[in-house]
Amino acid sequence: MSGSWISDRPEAEEHPVVPIGLNEMAVPRISILASFGTIAMLLLSAIWLGLAASSFLNQFEDAFAAVAEEDIQVNGRWTWEATLLFDGCDARDGEWVWPSNLAEQDDVFWFPGEVECVWEHQGVGDYAHLAIHNVDDERELPISIEVNDAAISIDGNGQSVVTSIDAGDAIIIPLRLETLVEETQFTIEIVHVSLPAAKVSLDVDMFSDGSDRDRHTRNERISVTYTVWDADSDEQLDSGTLPATAGEDPMCNTEPPVPWVCYIEGFGWGLVGLDADLQETITLSGTNHRVLLPPDLAYGNNDGHELQNSWLLFDLELEQMLI
Repeated sequence: MSGSWISDRPEAEEHPVVPIGLNEMAVPRISILASFGTIAMLLLSAIWLGLAASSFLNQFEDAFAAVAEEDIQVNGRWTWEATLLFDGCDARDGEWVWPSNLAEQDDVFWFPGEVECVWEHQGVGDYAHLAIHNVDDERELPISIEVNDAAISIDGNGQSVVTSIDAGDAIIIPLRLETLVEETQFTIEIVHVSLPAAKVSLDVDMFSDGSDRDRHTRNERISVTYTVWDADSDEQLDSGTLPATAGEDPMCNTEPPVPWVCYIEGFGWGLVGLDADLQETITLSGTNHRVLLPPDLAYGNNDGHELQNSWLLFDLELEQMLI
């Protein structure tokens, strides 16, 4: 017979007793604590995800919330308008009469109605300047800009873009010719993102001037000769030659802005698309723009300036590419 009583070793060594505290309590306590920790982490994660989702939905709803038509209208018109800065625009479909004096209009709009404009291009890569004005002094304007011609892009980024305009502000967006066309007509539609039925249209009649330049200014430093008139009185206000950036000048972000042209937002943008040939270096005859600037893009934001309410007409001619 065999048994523990005949073993050479005591019973405690043959079958050691596991301490009750570790065997029955310690392991369950660790499991319980780990479970509590996991539950806490899951709760925190759920709360974080809930807050993030709520924030996203609020932003989404703010951007695309339904709006009432009357909230985005003034005198039966949508609270935004569009034009090209080129001198040569007129009433769209002849639906209204061009003002005899632009500065003396009583309306908050630049023009009495929608416009159609002419773009005389100088080859692939040429630019025009689309200006959009939000006349609402209280509400930001979320819009979609759409061009119905594949030959034209919105600054090289396709035929559609979504953006917004601050209350009472105006923006300028370059349009670029992507493929060579002799003549075409296209329409730009500016649509409220929350109300697709609310749209403003701009018709453009584009044709070639017979040249095909291979360099078109955009974000470049150039030397430009300018002459500026009061668009209503035809009074010549100034002329000269100066260096400037075609587009938004980085020096305009300083306080105060360094070049005086920074006070005229439309001046730099009016230089975009001035044309040249690569072999030309100093004298670049015939590469000019005539640009009409409403007060919002001229001295309109300079309170007390004698030209604060004036429309300015610029003749701009490229002298030299500086970079």
